[in-house]
Amino acid sequence: MQQNAEQARKQSSKDFKRDTGISLENFDTLTSLVTSHIAASYKENPNKSKGVPSFLSTSDRVLLTLYYLRHYITFKNLGDNFGISESYANKLYHAILTILAKELHVSGAKELSNTDLDTIIIDVTEQQIERPVKNQKKYYSGKKKKHTIKVQLVICLFTMTILCVKAAKGAVHDFKIFKESGYYIHPDIELLADSGYQGIDKIHLNSWIPFKKSKKQPLTLEQKKDNKKLAQLRIYVEMANRRCKIFKITKDTYRGKHKNYGKVWNVVAGLVNLRYAA
Repeated sequence: MQQNAEQARKQSSKDFKRDTGISLENFDTLTSLVTSHIAASYKENPNKSKGVPSFLSTSDRVLLTLYYLRHYITFKNLGDNFGISESYANKLYHAILTILAKELHVSGAKELSNTDLDTIIIDVTEQQIERPVKNQKKYYSGKKKKHTIKVQLVICLFTMTILCVKAAKGAVHDFKIFKESGYYIHPDIELLADSGYQGIDKIHLNSWIPFKKSKKQPLTLEQKKDNKKLAQLRIYVEMANRRCKIFKITKDTYRGKHKNYGKVWNVVAGLVNLRYAA
């Protein structure tokens, strides 16, 4: 049975959310954003409106994109589900993804200079990719013993809003990703990070990272308590990761072009922020 937005709306709210990863109200918001973006694009460049129009409505195309992000099936399956060809499903997905990346992007690095922020958490998650044909060493993660792509998330501790997303190759060290991102964080903002960010306190003084033990210097009781307290706070970034990974494109082995990885994560982060907005 072919899918479309009209049929999807007839589902229960629970089933709709399970199929798309967001609520029907959020879906309507996305459709409105995409519709407005397309209208503005046509107004700016009337030539874009020429040609044979798609028989899929804007809401159908948004649904197709969400369905792909949520279930990460092949474009052949996606096309069959919506009654179109594999190549056209691919084309529609990338077109809508690009629009969502512009309209639904996360706050970005500018938000990190906001004095209203109190505490942020930074963390890196890795996702396995298919073995690259070229530059395999750049994607090989010594930690995972696989070829991966990493993504660094910065979230607000109290709202769990994802503020920044930065993608990198699997061989790049977590701390190097942070340094290359060039984030300016207001001095009053407290930054929480794991042991992969040793030395970050030299860049941002108001940082809290775990104490590391050595053979000659075991941790004191106070240091162990501090590490435990930090771990309890950092659990919130793991919750944010879990929210993102209900979209299987960020969980399963990534098959797409690596240059699109950051765009995919920015859209997924935007969807998560939209779904869990207070």
